[in-house]
Formats: sequence, structure tokens, C-alpha cells
Amino acid sequence: MKLLTGFYIFVLITSLLTINNNLNELLNPTIIISLIGIVSAVLFFTKKSSFYFLGVIWIIAQIPYLIIGEYTIDFSQFLNFHFSLNIGPVSLGLNAQIFLLFFIKPILLSEFLFQKVTFKAYTENDKLKRENKYSFIPTDIIGKKLVGNSEIEIENEIYSKVAFEPGKSEKIKKAGITLIPSNKIGKINATVEYKLNNYVW
Repeated sequence: MKLLTGFYIFVLITSLLTINNNLNELLNPTIIISLIGIVSAVLFFTKKSSFYFLGVIWIIAQIPYLIIGEYTIDFSQFLNFHFSLNIGPVSLGLNAQIFLLFFIKPILLSEFLFQKVTFKAYTENDKLKRENKYSFIPTDIIGKKLVGNSEIEIENEIYSKVAFEPGKSEKIKKAGITLIPSNKIGKINATVEYKLNNYVW
């Protein structure tokens, strides 16, 4: 969460500074990107993770840099630095904000934050059976995994922490999961099928 918290603080500050620098040009399309950034930050801090895609839009919109004659396409926020190639009257390039693509993965994972994830075994093992369903609420992102506390009980053992890594989108949504018991001995690693917010199987 520290990574995303820092990112959205950056989004908020640079968007507000961009608006402040363009008060005389409020119809400038760059202002629209600024507003998208501000809204995405506010929604993140109020735990409305279902609007995670606004953060992705804010990043992608800033990357292209294009000048054709008198027309310029450059929606970069506050920091104006780019790499470009000039071909006659055309200047084509990328803004430095391309480095923000580093945040895309955690932003996409943030869709799951603070939402109930229900799962069952996709491949059964001696602990997890397909007929049994369990749930937890992810509250943090560590690396490529969502983690959260839980009170999942399996065979009289309480598993107090879950690490969850969703796979690529498929017809059946699968994920790798690690269930960690309170005594941290005897972890369960499995592939599971999952649903968000109790959608019907």
C-alpha cells in the first residue's frame, strides 16, 4: 500500500499544480487529465477501488508527445520532459511519464483491495476441496500479491493470513493462493477459482 499511497499523492500534487499553471486556459485538454488524476486519487483514499482504471488512464494519456505544425498533443502533468524524433514539421516522441508504467501492475491489482474475494479449490488437495468455499478481504499489495488477514478454518486449523495472486483473465478466474496458519507452520499453497463480491458461480 505504501507504493500506491505514494503514487496517488504524486498524482494529486502534480494534477493540482498543472491546474494551477493553466488557470488561464481551463479549456485545455490537459486539465481534463488533471481532473481524472484528482478523482482517481480521491477514490483511492476513500477505498473505492472499483475505479482503479482512472489511474491507468491518467498514466497512459501522458505518454504520447506529438507536434504537427502548429498542433501539439502533450498532456503531461506539471513535469514537462520528453524524448522525441523530429521529421520535418513533425516531432514524435514520448514524455518522461512513460516511467509511470511501473505502477500499472499494482494499480490493476488494486481492483481487489477491500473487496470480498470468495474462492474454492480449482485443483483439490488434502486440505482444500471444491465443495468448500472460503473468503477474505485483501487489504494490501506486496510485490505481485494481494494479502489480507482472515479467520479461515480448515480441519480445526485457523489460517490468519492469505496471500493471493490472480492469474490472467480467463473464462474461469484462477489464482495462486497461500494460506498461512496462526503458528506459521504448515502453509497451504494451491490453485483456486475465485469470485469477487460473492458473484454467483
